[in-house]
Amino acid sequence: MPLRVGFSLFRKEMLEKALQGIEELLPILGVEKVILVGDMVTGNFNPESSIDLVVVHKTDLPFGRRADFFSYHLDANVAVDTQVYTPEEFERLQDTLPALHHACQNGRIIYEA
Repeated sequence: MPLRVGFSLFRKEMLEKALQGIEELLPILGVEKVILVGDMVTGNFNPESSIDLVVVHKTDLPFGRRADFFSYHLDANVAVDTQVYTPEEFERLQDTLPALHHACQNGRIIYEA
């Protein structure tokens, strides 16, 4: 069991270090708001833990292609998963889309312009 506890702490440190680098980039990427969700908020780290972000960003790209921009620019040594909403979608859906509502209620805002 000590190996697993040690690995969880190691994974947490890896994710936190990568998140620091991401937070430094957010102001220059033109995002309006970023909410951290998932294992980094709950503290339940495992080998598959990633950095999970809800991003509010003005874009004309279709929903399925929006994460590509952030995959390219948020080059981290850990998995970074993004759900990207336009400001209008975010306002309209934050109370009706269950996953987005959960992010707004339980996530941690890491950037807001």
